[in-house]
Amino acid sequence: MDHGGRPNLRRPGVSIKAGAQVAGQRSTDPTPDDAELVRRTLHGQPAAFEELVERYQRRAVAVAYRLLGDLEDALEVVQDAFVRAYRKLPDLEDHRRFGSWLLRIVTNLSLNYRRARGPRLSFGDCLRRGRPWRPQDDEHSPADCLPAPSHADTQPGARLAATELEERIQVGLAALPPQQRAALVLFSIEQLPQKDVAEILNCSVEAVKWHVFEARRKLKDHLADYL
Repeated sequence: MDHGGRPNLRRPGVSIKAGAQVAGQRSTDPTPDDAELVRRTLHGQPAAFEELVERYQRRAVAVAYRLLGDLEDALEVVQDAFVRAYRKLPDLEDHRRFGSWLLRIVTNLSLNYRRARGPRLSFGDCLRRGRPWRPQDDEHSPADCLPAPSHADTQPGARLAATELEERIQVGLAALPPQQRAALVLFSIEQLPQKDVAEILNCSVEAVKWHVFEARRKLKDHLADYL
């Protein structure tokens, strides 16, 4: 924690990797679980919370980025989320659920931030082939994030078509209701279990299934001309 009580949130892709290397060089003592780190934090050991920050920073930034479409906004929201989590840690009943509890804070702050800010989106990153987006992937261009059309290498104008598809995807994602959009990000992209998504969104597992189904259906309809 810094002198103002704010977690030392590292920039993704640079110091995160350095921090991981340092962590690998630490003592071979068993790694404490979330509950133990929460307990230590509540007993006046701020270094334990720094370890929680290091543990969940990447996932928190990834979720915020997918909901906001802007990395700087995502970093700001995640910084605020860790501050809130630190201050409200005594309210967390099940210390084992710190990760889901934190992502609930990140999701709520992101949705509130987006409503206050208005649309400013760049969601191609959410559609990377084969794996979820990670902050260290920032060097890729938006076109790299899109599923490549089958004719991309054989027909003229493929790049233009990909750009148009990306724009259509951005519009479609932006048009989704907040709960559907968040459910799609958390379950389909971040690949969290449905029960964790339900906890984060404060709804039932059946509601999560419905939100994801509806989000996929609406995106498919929106992209019908491109599929």
